[in-house]
Amino acid sequence: MYKHPFPTPCLLTPYHCSLHEQYTLTKDPTSLSNEINQHCLNFAHVCGFGRNCTDNDPLHWEKWIHVPRCLCSYGNKCTKLVQEDHLNSLTHPNIRDIRFLCKYADKCYDRRNPKHLTKFRHTITFEDSGVVRYYNLNKNIDFVQNQKDNIERVMRYIKKEKWETLKNGSIPQNIINWIRTVQPVHRCKPEIFESILLHGHVMSRDHMEQLKDPRFVAHSVLHHSHLQRIKYLRQKKCAQDVKEYIYELVKEEFEKQASDNKSSNETTTMTTSSSYIDNQQYRKELITNKEVILSYILSKEEITTIKQTAIEITQASMKLLSYPTGYGYGPDKDLGTNKNVFSILGPNSGHYYGDIFIVFKREILHHPDANFSIQAATSYASGNAFKWRPWLGIDPDSKDDRIKLFHKTKLHASVTGYEYATALELIATTSYYLQKKSMNIDLETILNRWINSDSHANIEGHLPQLIPLDYIDHIYMPQNIFDSFDDKTRQTIKSIFENRITKTSHEIEMNQFGPKFGPRPDSKIRAEYQDFVIKDLIEKFGQRDIHSISRPIQGIVITIPSTEFTDNFLLPLTISQAYKQYKMSHIKVSTNVIVYIYWQVMNGDMMLTLSNEQIDTGKSQGNLRCLISYIAEKPSTKDCHYYENVSYLHSGRPFEHEIVVSERKYSARSRSFFIGCNTDDFMTFCLEIEYSTGKVILSHSGSNSIYNHEKISSTFSKSTLDLTELNFIYISAGARTVPIRNLFITFEKQKDLHPTFDRNFAKSSSLLPRRMSSITQDKIDNNKSSLQTSDGKDKKSVGFVSSVIDKAIQVKDKVKDFFDDGNDSSLKPCSDGIYCLIQYSDEGPTHNSKFSHPCRFSELCRDPEPHLTHIPHQVPRCNSDRICKDLCNPIHRAEYRHTGWPDFLIPCRDQEKCRNRSDQHRIKYSHGERVIETISTIELQASSDSEQSLQRQDHNLNERKPCKWGLKCRDILDSQHCNQYSHSDIVPQQNDARIRCKWGVQCHDQTSTHRMKYAHP
Repeated sequence: MYKHPFPTPCLLTPYHCSLHEQYTLTKDPTSLSNEINQHCLNFAHVCGFGRNCTDNDPLHWEKWIHVPRCLCSYGNKCTKLVQEDHLNSLTHPNIRDIRFLCKYADKCYDRRNPKHLTKFRHTITFEDSGVVRYYNLNKNIDFVQNQKDNIERVMRYIKKEKWETLKNGSIPQNIINWIRTVQPVHRCKPEIFESILLHGHVMSRDHMEQLKDPRFVAHSVLHHSHLQRIKYLRQKKCAQDVKEYIYELVKEEFEKQASDNKSSNETTTMTTSSSYIDNQQYRKELITNKEVILSYILSKEEITTIKQTAIEITQASMKLLSYPTGYGYGPDKDLGTNKNVFSILGPNSGHYYGDIFIVFKREILHHPDANFSIQAATSYASGNAFKWRPWLGIDPDSKDDRIKLFHKTKLHASVTGYEYATALELIATTSYYLQKKSMNIDLETILNRWINSDSHANIEGHLPQLIPLDYIDHIYMPQNIFDSFDDKTRQTIKSIFENRITKTSHEIEMNQFGPKFGPRPDSKIRAEYQDFVIKDLIEKFGQRDIHSISRPIQGIVITIPSTEFTDNFLLPLTISQAYKQYKMSHIKVSTNVIVYIYWQVMNGDMMLTLSNEQIDTGKSQGNLRCLISYIAEKPSTKDCHYYENVSYLHSGRPFEHEIVVSERKYSARSRSFFIGCNTDDFMTFCLEIEYSTGKVILSHSGSNSIYNHEKISSTFSKSTLDLTELNFIYISAGARTVPIRNLFITFEKQKDLHPTFDRNFAKSSSLLPRRMSSITQDKIDNNKSSLQTSDGKDKKSVGFVSSVIDKAIQVKDKVKDFFDDGNDSSLKPCSDGIYCLIQYSDEGPTHNSKFSHPCRFSELCRDPEPHLTHIPHQVPRCNSDRICKDLCNPIHRAEYRHTGWPDFLIPCRDQEKCRNRSDQHRIKYSHGERVIETISTIELQASSDSEQSLQRQDHNLNERKPCKWGLKCRDILDSQHCNQYSHSDIVPQQNDARIRCKWGVQCHDQTSTHRMKYAHP
């Protein structure tokens, strides 16, 4: 009977162990390297088939963990086979629990193909993750109250007018699904579209108007995607030079325009910096000067890219001012919609805006700055909304009151129940238009009314101020408009929208855009073109089943930029608003309130902050109280040593992150929060807050909760942090851009987001090997529990049977025999040691066959090579470890250990003449620094200074017990350990019965299992 039916689990199982995947994919294990075979023998891995495994090999049941996931109740008839989370959570017939990784990642063209998805999972790089800037446009809008009031207005009107009510009291599901999946559609003219391509964004009118200012244009150029790819722009000095260079280029273009147009002051606002003399000759000299300076850092192609981008965007900005999007309707500024990108939530019949249709991805509607209204915002200002929807009440005839009502009827797609409120008004609006006096209206009738109405009478989406091109799902345009663009623009369109554009054969008139409203243009050919696009959109939106979406959307979706936690983005829904809404739909509410906040994150390094008041960095907030939930950056799965940064809970301020980590001020933390998780996809988390006890739990939900049960938990007293006062929700990012999606608040645990393994599963004993068949079901359950990790505890092999140990030793001996001919003793040490340049050159193989060199990882090396020596490098671990800011310093690297990093750097072939000053280069290569000599000098000085102190401590040596490991002791740097044990170079033999290890003191195997069996004299 064993405590566990398998050895220590691999830290990268089940999703990230490349060695195990190679082992699984091969048909002949003997053809694999010894490293792969040894790894799969020494460490347990999750079996990819789970409960459906039919392998009878006893070794398989000793080495593989069989986690019995719950079965999908729909079996072969499951309609969710395109949903990654669903496939990763439940077991389906003929589908592996752990699917293989598709080599094409998110560039795979078959990602929507259910057959392909049942075989392969896909790494997400940055799809749908462009940064949409946040401006807090929905500040002070209570969308929960708006929803409630909108529903009550309609219901009161129906009752008053004695309309026929809904059958069974429910809205048809296909209407609800249509609202959940329909996408925003924007229309524009060719010159606007050309400007969108150059700027890299779809822009609001307010943003366009700011392009009159050269400084604003220069800022836009600096943040263009073309420039963001230039790595040296991350360096402060280079970035400043580029910024000044761009500004002068922009001003030069503005001045050219001014000289050609005497009335330019009416359309441009010229700003003059006191730092520069405003004359053309000086500017040209300054531009040339900056180009020379930048030529020492940037390539010629990069400088050309900067210059061309600056000139093109400036010219496009000036041209855009002549063709601003929309009609610039006066009340737009009063309504605040001039700061939004306009769209129609569905087919867009706004022919007067242009013939290019831009269909946005659904995600943009869930951005915190987005909102929508049942009809156009301008219909409130004009009074038409009160005619089209009489339940709004009598027209107040007051501009302020009309605008106020507009803000009180706006809705947000992230707020639970928005689809019901929207459907109710959509049905009522259609019924009133058709004079039906009935709420029993189907989707076909709604769409028929929709396409025969002016776009202002349909749902208007108010989207964020700047929308990157990667949020565009599809483009429609006539072929002759496409042909009218120059070669460069056509090439840009092809490269960006290659598989996302439909060019029709309609030869439309290019300049027939009149202010005439209505659902159809006067031009017959333009009307036919519009009918074609609208029909295609209706068919696409109508075919969308909520289950057919690979990643269904719920709640907030936003990608936040790296700000080192200095910028905190406020969500449009507070906890109190969410609770108010919850109580509306639940008659009986428990007195023990538990808040659940769910969200998905890609990559990590983000904070979710709850505060008792809105965070304002413009003033001191003495009463500000916050609960910080920090998700660390996902660990690298490529390093030879697994390492996680700390994830934690903390009651403090979001700006204190570095102090909290360095001084360990967190309330609770974990360094094993990602073990067993699929970090290649969005990871789902749950923050649970129990008011009555003050307990807070941060844990995984979704499919990762099957393989990782880690919980970061802390209980806060009311005097420390009153959880009931926390109301506002913020998100922020550290050193990287972080995509976040499906963030929502609820007061009930979402069972579908907490999948687990089948505790009642009993494997047929006929499929188990003899030694396994006697193990009880409780022991099989241990397959799962053994994957759990407790912070601060080492994982050790438990329950190895002697035969398995012997096999592991035999494999290890074979590996060492393989390297025997190239052992340290058979090679002459290279006189250059760690500074040797030849070992990494083309002549390396010949040189390395004759001379040995110190391994960069010293005795910690896990991949020994014949020409490397592995002398113990006894140095302390750096306090900052992996977050150390001195990793580029070769001397510091040799003085202190850093997890996952070698002790010594590779000597750069250019040495002191190297011009590459990037951290990416310097963290890997040394440049002539005499590391060994410098450290020896430091140690000699330290030895001299402490000699007297050591003599005073000498008499205590005899009082301490001799440590059985001697100088090989792992804890030799632990002061508490050294107070009890002495460490001489001669260690008494503690177990004479042990076998003498053939490697003696040069043995690399430091495991307790090996040391208990073998002596190392």
